[in-house]
Amino acid sequence: MPLLIRAEDVNGLLTMEEAIDAVEAGFREWGKSPELNAPRKRIMTPEGVRVSVHPGGVPSLGGIGVLAHSEHVAVSKEVQTYHSMGGPVTVLFDVKNASLMAILVGRVALKELPAERPTPIRTAATSAVGTRCLARADSKILGILGAGGEAKYHLLALAKTRVFNLAKVYCRTQSTREQFCRSMEKLVPCEVAPVSSAKEAVESADVLLTATNSNVPVFSGEWLQSGAHVTSIMGGNVGLVRAGVAATPRRELDDTTIKRSDVIVVNSREQAIQDEQADLFGPVQAGFLSWEDVGELGQLLNNAIPGRTNAKQITLFKNNAGQGVADVAVASKIYSLARSNGIGMEF
Repeated sequence: MPLLIRAEDVNGLLTMEEAIDAVEAGFREWGKSPELNAPRKRIMTPEGVRVSVHPGGVPSLGGIGVLAHSEHVAVSKEVQTYHSMGGPVTVLFDVKNASLMAILVGRVALKELPAERPTPIRTAATSAVGTRCLARADSKILGILGAGGEAKYHLLALAKTRVFNLAKVYCRTQSTREQFCRSMEKLVPCEVAPVSSAKEAVESADVLLTATNSNVPVFSGEWLQSGAHVTSIMGGNVGLVRAGVAATPRRELDDTTIKRSDVIVVNSREQAIQDEQADLFGPVQAGFLSWEDVGELGQLLNNAIPGRTNAKQITLFKNNAGQGVADVAVASKIYSLARSNGIGMEF
């Protein structure tokens, strides 16, 4: 019998380590079998209410299915925010016989952190997989731009990939970044310190995370030191532009960052092209980047493309949209934990 699983009943069962391993399995399998995932699709009203759908399958974890969620988007010249968000729903089927296994409703919290966004577990775990593949092994300083829910989940996840001594955090509101550091230093094995500018967060960072809601570049690529790795999680807003809700395509990275990056990897190249994601689409249109120069995470995990080949290279992982393989990987793990703990209502 399938299970109806409410997020509040499984909160705290899943660890970040388990989520990262599950998401890595999803991308690795997709890299071998292209039909296991399709790009995220969105529909939108003229008023900015949109629904996103993420299909994927992870045979090793037993699940295939789809996640759907909704939000009411508000846009200004500089930032993109949300009036409200509809909780995500994941429908999970058995990869062996196509039977319905579970419906997972709501925002699941990790063992280490409460849920703050519709899908922060998947996003942070994906960033951790890409960072683990590309950042220098001896990375000690993490720079973070942003201090919201995504940044919290990402700090927890990235701390699983390298032994950082220091995480430097910047956002525009001083009290927000200070509170972020106070709360997160209890959860990660490194110093977490607020800094007074984006430049201060970037300049000495071995790994840089951009977890903002910005519509414009948040740092200068000139600030990156040799050998740095950048993980950026902002996707695109082509639907908002086409619907007349936003005036221009979103960017979080400037041209200099793209030009200086020796290795660029994304979740899905097809997604970047479909959504005309400006951080990459703009440079391609301008002629100083080719799509052939952009690799995919599944390829990297299967050694089909090279990653970092020396300590001086600047690498970029563009976590450019949530993919169904990651959503289904996390949901399949949660289903397994729920079943083994006798949680959920059979129907």
